[in-house]
Amino acid sequence: MCEAIVFVVKDGEKQKVMEDVVTVHPEGDKVLLTDLFGEQKLITAKVERVDLLEHEIILST
Repeated sequence: MCEAIVFVVKDGEKQKVMEDVVTVHPEGDKVLLTDLFGEQKLITAKVERVDLLEHEIILST
C-alpha cells in the first residue's frame, strides 16, 4: 500500500497528525489531508518533506 503518516513539526517536535493518508492537497496556506476512509483534515501548514520509503509526510507550521 502507499498510505503515509503525516507529521507536523512544531517547536522542534514532530507530532503525528493523521495516518493512512492517501492525498495531500495544498490550499493556499493550508493543506487538505484525506485518509484511506475519506476522513479529511485541513491544517494550516506547509509541506517540508515527503519520504516515500518511510511513508512519511512532514509539515511545518
